[in-house]
Amino acid sequence: MSASAQTPVSTILQILRFAGIGLCATFVHVAVALAVGLVFQIGPMVANLAGFSVAFGVSFLGHARFTFRVDAPDVVHLRRFLALSACSLVLSSAITALATGLGASLAQAMICVGFIVPALSFIGARFWAFSDRATP
Repeated sequence: MSASAQTPVSTILQILRFAGIGLCATFVHVAVALAVGLVFQIGPMVANLAGFSVAFGVSFLGHARFTFRVDAPDVVHLRRFLALSACSLVLSSAITALATGLGASLAQAMICVGFIVPALSFIGARFWAFSDRATP
């Protein structure tokens, strides 16, 4: 079903699936980073990158197959999702810098990130990264 043909109920279910996959990917990110860091005694930045990389795969496959139900995810979807993920990272960093620069605490900044970034990521994933549009 295309994004424009969805009912309000199917959209809410899709948002719930998006959140569930996001939570799973976050768990995988943290677990892999901790495991790699502790087992291989490597630095936190490399461990975090390892966790992010594995979680990216979980997130991409989960969203492609489960959240947005793409029949045959391909390299175009992968490139779009990678670009969207990079933009989400930049956006979360910008929100954090702006909020803390304006005097907010880190916790307040993270609350802003926690609401804004997932919402915009969902919109980007639904209408661009996993859309059936032919243009890359």
